[in-house]
Amino acid sequence: MAEVHIKNATKSFGDHAAVNGLDLHIADGEFVVLLGPTGAGKTTTLRLIAGLERPDTGTIEIGGHNATTLSPAERDTAFVFQQYSLYPHLSVFDNLAFPLRSPARKMPEDQIRRRVEEVAKMVRIHHKLANRSTKLSGGEMQRVAIGRALVRKPSIYLMDEPL
Repeated sequence: MAEVHIKNATKSFGDHAAVNGLDLHIADGEFVVLLGPTGAGKTTTLRLIAGLERPDTGTIEIGGHNATTLSPAERDTAFVFQQYSLYPHLSVFDNLAFPLRSPARKMPEDQIRRRVEEVAKMVRIHHKLANRSTKLSGGEMQRVAIGRALVRKPSIYLMDEPL
């Protein structure tokens, strides 16, 4: 895992400040949960860390490096979204393997198979690897989405209400 340091981050959407002057330090290996009511800025904070949004002011450091202007691909984060975001035309195996086949991280197929099978067993969906994601229950879809994040072994896991 990597240390995350958010310094005086602000992000507004029109006249609404979703995040206002946030200072947050997350130590390497630390598990942090953001709690608050709807509209408190939890998802926006995760999106700022992932690079899906850029702060209007402030900085975001990941692993001791300024990541404020880095693209999401350059940040080595995995994001599990609230709405699973599975590829409906792919099997469970291929949904899990998808991040490992990225041109930025391409792995040999034998290593992909081993890693996918290992993670599928961990999240208890190994018996569903041949199924299309459209043939899964809601709980199974959640486990595939979580497994897709775990399979990569990123420096940071971000999860937006995955359970």
